[in-house]
Amino acid sequence: QAHMDYSDAAGTLLLDVANKRWSAELCRAFAIEPAMCPPLVESHACVGTLLPDIAAATGLGASTRVFAGGADNACGAIGAGILSPGATLCSIGTSGVVLTYEEDLSRDYGGKVHFFNHGQQDAFYSMGVTLAAGYSLSWFKETFAADTSFEALLDEAGQVPVGANGLLFTPYLVGERTPHADSQIRASFIGADATHRRAHFTRAVLEGITFSLRESVDIFRAAGKKVDTVLSIGGGAKSDVWLQMQADIFRARVVKPRSEQGPGLGAAMLAALGCGWFASLSECAARFVGTAEHFDPNDKNADQYDQMYPLYQQVYEQTKTLCDRLKTFRNSL
Repeated sequence: QAHMDYSDAAGTLLLDVANKRWSAELCRAFAIEPAMCPPLVESHACVGTLLPDIAAATGLGASTRVFAGGADNACGAIGAGILSPGATLCSIGTSGVVLTYEEDLSRDYGGKVHFFNHGQQDAFYSMGVTLAAGYSLSWFKETFAADTSFEALLDEAGQVPVGANGLLFTPYLVGERTPHADSQIRASFIGADATHRRAHFTRAVLEGITFSLRESVDIFRAAGKKVDTVLSIGGGAKSDVWLQMQADIFRARVVKPRSEQGPGLGAAMLAALGCGWFASLSECAARFVGTAEHFDPNDKNADQYDQMYPLYQQVYEQTKTLCDRLKTFRNSL
């Protein structure tokens, strides 16, 4: 029988997050038969064993246990050790996520961010999302630097001063999610002139992605959360240039875990807990989640970013009407 864990179920928007059950009210509103919704289980619950064809294809024993696991960001949080109040995660993959641990339902963000069940039992997390984070960098590389490695591009960007000589980028290639739930907005380079070279554009892309993520950090801080340390995973944790940029723009210590593959490690930790090898996820994290290095804000750089950030925030409103009109134009072709 199919099952679903609470963290994945929360992402369907059909879950009563507080009471950990499918919402009868929402099911009625969308004419969904509640019987269609699978049984709900904890992320570390054993939900069966391998199907015979899967066992045969992998060479694993048919008695190998299968555990429910969790949503990608829930597992990423577990794998980064986001298991107690005060812990905040920045995950930069195709999309970008800023996620903070919530121990109860008391925090009110006014619907500005997602509030989901955690993969850790009876805990929650809040999450802001940038739709095109690492995707913006991948798009830029494929479009303008196909024969250059990511490492070389990032090294170039590291040679450019803070602010990319007055060049701004907004990472709205496929719309935006936090803080602007807008499918029509599109990306912009603002301030380009004849002095700008590829390295400036690369740095502007990195800074724009990170400014977008700071908007989620600001939402958490405005609601009373203390965000002074951020654990960074994903592609954004592979570059010291980008890690330092995160520290400067967030004005927070940025910690690089020993493993930047948080989701895979988190899933393995849930299975280890389900097997009874550890008494808790925290005990498991103490064994497997460690720090490789950390990056503290450079005050001079942070001050410069504080001057540039409000300009970045203005670009959305200044380009929204233009993007709507361009969308209408494209649809008329």
